[in-house]
Amino acid sequence: MRFRLISASAVVAALVLVPATAALAAAPTSLKVRSCQVGNSAKERQATFYGRMRSVAGANRMMMRFTLLDRAADGSAPVPAPQLAQWRRSRPGVRTFGYAQTVTGLAVGGSYAALVDYRWVGANGKTIKTAHRTSGECRQDGKLPNLAITRVAARRGDAGGTTLYSIDVTNLGAAEAKNVLVDLFVDDGAADGARVDSVKPGATVTVRVSGPVCERRLRAVVDRLDTIHETTDDDNVLRSRCPAVGA
Repeated sequence: MRFRLISASAVVAALVLVPATAALAAAPTSLKVRSCQVGNSAKERQATFYGRMRSVAGANRMMMRFTLLDRAADGSAPVPAPQLAQWRRSRPGVRTFGYAQTVTGLAVGGSYAALVDYRWVGANGKTIKTAHRTSGECRQDGKLPNLAITRVAARRGDAGGTTLYSIDVTNLGAAEAKNVLVDLFVDDGAADGARVDSVKPGATVTVRVSGPVCERRLRAVVDRLDTIHETTDDDNVLRSRCPAVGA
């Protein structure tokens, strides 16, 4: 077993009250690799997995349990980790529950994923529904890219009532990122998107998209679909007030 040391630290990432009717139709779950860090020391080599679930009819509490998988082993072997054995529980009555689970001490050469068991429990303590989901991988076999939106500028568009936005995408990591998706949202509405073939380590690529005139705020997102393995996803979004419009 390549894995030598594991420690777990987690925070409740989303406890949101929403109208009950929004959660009754389905029981969606999601799971992603929020960050994947490589390094020379065991402390530096870590991954954070983020699971999210919505309530269902009759549920009083939601629960998640994380299992670490070593994909580099034969098949997909669970990593013994007593710290991860416990169920993470929401408060009673919460409609949306998210949990971020961090594991450290990942072994060099390993490739790790999280298996999450989801459980919905009624007021009587009985389980009324279960689900399972497996995340993408955090590879410890080399260097990774790290994409960030570093700037958004604007000038008047060619057509009336439009603005041409320039979005800077910087690769702060040590590996090339390929097939990079960039999306722009203006005043909470989707404006436009573009795809970049490659962003090399240390390079900045400027993407230009046309959109409506910004009235209040905008949001630029790189790798919205989470298809690129990065050292962290925390800097993939830039939120700002409307930029000044140049000539």
